[in-house]
Amino acid sequence: MIYKKIVFLLTLLAFATSFSQSTDLKPLLKTDYTIKKNVDTLHVKYPLHANVTRDKTIKSKDTTALSFVRDFDLFKNNYFLRHYKSLIFKQDSSAIIYQWKEPIVVYFDHNIPQEITKNISQFILSIPEIDNLNITISKDINKANYYIKIANQEVSALTNKQKAEAPKDLIKTYPFSKIIYDWNGDYNYKMYSGVLQISPSYINDPQLLDDLKKVFFISLIQSKGYRVYDNTSILSSSNSNFSTLGAMDIVLLKYHYKNLYKFKVDYTVFSALENYYKQLAND
Repeated sequence: MIYKKIVFLLTLLAFATSFSQSTDLKPLLKTDYTIKKNVDTLHVKYPLHANVTRDKTIKSKDTTALSFVRDFDLFKNNYFLRHYKSLIFKQDSSAIIYQWKEPIVVYFDHNIPQEITKNISQFILSIPEIDNLNITISKDINKANYYIKIANQEVSALTNKQKAEAPKDLIKTYPFSKIIYDWNGDYNYKMYSGVLQISPSYINDPQLLDDLKKVFFISLIQSKGYRVYDNTSILSSSNSNFSTLGAMDIVLLKYHYKNLYKFKVDYTVFSALENYYKQLAND
């Protein structure tokens, strides 16, 4: 039922169960892919309208593509690993790990009130240095690849029916009720541009600042979940009026970007990598 799906979307995260130890790495991480050279052209509308060329080359995966696994210490911390999997995948075997492959350059719509722009800018710039993740702010839209703007009309990640059926208190705390986020990326789910749009009616709401910070953070990792039990996290429903990320949020970013995967990684492949790590540790 739709209602059950909504409740599942809006309730607190449950830890994801570990993938079966019987997972065979070979069928999931094949080394005999055919190498094809192909490109296509995609029209993107943000930050500016442009045509970009995407390389559709299918590269073979040799052993060097997996060399990072032996030292991938995310797999050493069982508690945090469970938290990471529940947040990124939320028990969805089709969920995929998204990562920014380009330095993020944020541009704010000039129609956004200056106080909001200043507050969000301070929050963004307070994010500590993370390997493989670079974030700056620009006043030149031509240099930006991340556009934060006021939408031309009311927007929401929820349908009208979902809004009517879901509990009002949960709708109120859902950061995508009046904010949406879209992205462009390649075939390995590496992102290179995005736009975050705010409903016009929400721009003067006191809740906007908190929701904007949450959505921006979520857009860095494209998490399936948005609530956690740790009260220090930006994703905690009990956390409000925060100016910086919590300690756990920073660790999450460090793990998420420690290795930029050279291939598509969904829940099944990630679990295979986890098992491969255990095999290497036992060798």
